Amino acid sequence: MYIGLRIHFYSSLDEQVEDQTALTLITIQEQGGNFTLYPRDIGDLENDEHFVRLLTTDSRIVADTSAAVGGVPLDNTLVAAAVAGETLLTSASARGQTIRLVTAPVITDGEITGILQVGISREEIDEALWALNLGLGISGPVVLAVAVAGGYALAGRAIAPVSEITRQAASIDVHDLSARLNLDLPNDELGRLAVTFDTMLERIEHAFEQQRRFTGDAAHELRTPLSLMRSQIDLALLDELSADGYRVALHALQNDTDRLTNLVSALLALARADAGKLVLSRAPFDLAGTIEVVGEQFASQAAEAGVVLCLETAPCAVLADEDSLVQVLVNLVANALDHTPPDGTVTLGCRHEGANVNLWVADTGSGIPLTSQSRIFDRFYRVNHSLAREPGGAGLGLSISRTIVAAHGGQIDLVSVPGSGTTVTVILPASGDRRIFPPAGPGRSTTATI
Repeated sequence: MYIGLRIHFYSSLDEQVEDQTALTLITIQEQGGNFTLYPRDIGDLENDEHFVRLLTTDSRIVADTSAAVGGVPLDNTLVAAAVAGETLLTSASARGQTIRLVTAPVITDGEITGILQVGISREEIDEALWALNLGLGISGPVVLAVAVAGGYALAGRAIAPVSEITRQAASIDVHDLSARLNLDLPNDELGRLAVTFDTMLERIEHAFEQQRRFTGDAAHELRTPLSLMRSQIDLALLDELSADGYRVALHALQNDTDRLTNLVSALLALARADAGKLVLSRAPFDLAGTIEVVGEQFASQAAEAGVVLCLETAPCAVLADEDSLVQVLVNLVANALDHTPPDGTVTLGCRHEGANVNLWVADTGSGIPLTSQSRIFDRFYRVNHSLAREPGGAGLGLSISRTIVAAHGGQIDLVSVPGSGTTVTVILPASGDRRIFPPAGPGRSTTATI
């Protein structure tokens, strides 16, 4: 602001002295080689801010009012330049002040007959600029101090929620994850940060609760076969048994060991899935052939239970991990057989549905109560069926199946009518690679009873 005003004031002063010179030149009259100025014009210029000086070409002073501004010495260089026809704008000093001075030739009938000098003091402008500079020098630090204090206060209010977030984050530990910020903030950056932090705490609490339940359920499930094994060992050591008795005890231990091994394998599979380390060996294959193999494996078990095992397959090309999908089929078929009474039916099938392949296992068993259907895929969740053929599973089969299907980019759905049966459907992306089918089978479909 100071520099801008200084340039503006000085420029206006230069225009003023140039205009004053032009007006004074008009008032000059020559009579018989003598120059005269109107007395009223000299009086107007004769003060402590303006002066006028009129000279002949031989430097003879005709009129001079420079004494009013402290006396401005005559510069012969400027006189010579004016005699040569130049008009110059220069500065001079008088009484410690700066005078802006115009030196111009006086022309009469086309000839230079004299020299005119008009000057105006810059003292008023310099005093105003000095006062402005002083005001800025005094007010600048004051304004800066007020700005710093106000900024500090506003910053303190602005970052108060951040301090609260930091304090509460530091106070939260693994034993109490229910704390929330619940800050009443506007919908700005800090408000959204507080909401995001609360949402993150909720997710962390949910994850910890799932981990606690998983750990507790796993410990409980592991303790059961270990307790049975310990009981078998204690009984075998307590009495002197025959070879057949020891053989029976070892068979019991073998069954408990198999159960424990299956449970540990299931827990490891879930742990790998949670850690994102479930590795799939994808390759194209015909899902219908895989279903037929699984059906043959369960044929004898279904016959012993008096259950009819049916296959409804059509050629379905998928790009997937066949071993993992076999595990899904085994889990679904085993559950269906366990909960289907004699003379019931379990159906395995697959077919194309648009860009997907649908795989399903349906049974005519006891069905699942409505209150349990929303939790049927939860880990360690079991439905109490009085008609179940082999109760007491760990409740991990459906959870592992959902994990495997999700890793393939598919989904698994369940529809169950209590007392009528259950249908579990797996939806997988189709491969579209027809080269995996047998040459004679592109249009074949199979309906069979095993």
